Amino acid sequence: MKKNIAFLLLLLFLQALSISAKSMLEIWKSMPDSMLPYIDRNHRQEMTDFIVMGLKGDVDNLLQGKSIMDTLTQSYIHVTLNESAIMQLRRLPFKGGDSLVCVVRTWKGPVMESEVSFYNQDWQALDTHSMIESGSLQALVPSLLVRPDTMSLSRFVELKGKFDPAMVNARLLVDSDDLEVTLSIPEHNSAIINELNAVVRLTRLKWDGEKYNKY
Repeated sequence: MKKNIAFLLLLLFLQALSISAKSMLEIWKSMPDSMLPYIDRNHRQEMTDFIVMGLKGDVDNLLQGKSIMDTLTQSYIHVTLNESAIMQLRRLPFKGGDSLVCVVRTWKGPVMESEVSFYNQDWQALDTHSMIESGSLQALVPSLLVRPDTMSLSRFVELKGKFDPAMVNARLLVDSDDLEVTLSIPEHNSAIINELNAVVRLTRLKWDGEKYNKY
């Protein structure tokens, strides 16, 4: 009798879990139109339908251009919104609750700049500052610039000034919950590009079930 009760409780638990946990397809399709005003719900549905059928996930958007879903997995989506912007989504496990959705929007011009935001599975916005150890991407900027041993301090300070204002470029990974963060190289003549690249550090943030932290 006790075994039967325990088995029924387990079934109820699994059923509740399956109801509460949405797939990436469901999360994508239920995204509010306000987040992607030029890709309506029908076109978002078409994108995933094409991907599932093994076709290219591109649709005509309302800006008279093409939007393309490049990648769709059980926990990750990558979409090229247009020539100037991309969007990445990742479902993240959350301690003591349903998974969260991390959204990274990146604008490509004139240099790459990203914005990170978090939502529950019903697309209610969450406090981004509490989801990143540093509080924001901009707060990471000082740690993203490092002086090489072979570079003088005065030259390093001079190069740091080239990154004002600093544009943070973030990237979600396909096969990991990690978030990669770096600084975009400002537009300058090719003579100092190598030096600018030399002072920029790529940093990976690890998701611990509650927030992103430095390794």
